Amino acid sequence: MSHERRIEEVHPTQLYLSSAKLAAVVEWFDFGEPNYETLPVFEHNGEWYLADGHTRAFVAHLAGEQTLRVERDDEVRELYDFNVYLDCISWCEQAGIQRISDLRGRILDPEAYQKRWVERCQQRSERPTLSEDTKNRPTGR
Repeated sequence: MSHERRIEEVHPTQLYLSSAKLAAVVEWFDFGEPNYETLPVFEHNGEWYLADGHTRAFVAHLAGEQTLRVERDDEVRELYDFNVYLDCISWCEQAGIQRISDLRGRILDPEAYQKRWVERCQQRSERPTLSEDTKNRPTGR
């Protein structure tokens, strides 16, 4: 079930936006009467984070929207490696990206976006988690 949440209450989980994705959203986005699919969010430590839809959220911000249409995504912890999301939250905190508006100036061309963001996330998801790493350690140490 969707609801509205103040835009400054929803935190990003990515460091960059793709200029190609941004251009595509700007093409169809109605700045006079914004209408977009609900954005998936999840709660962590009492805060709300985007699971996806960062470009749409940023364009809504550019349109002057004060709220976002969101829907709680309870499956994010079950279907995806949630440790990757936790790392993304940490990376955003370290970079000072706490609000959707903080993504301004962080728009990259598609090649740079692929290299600096997508590949970083892929490399992180390929790392073993602590529990997996522990299972593979020799015993007796």
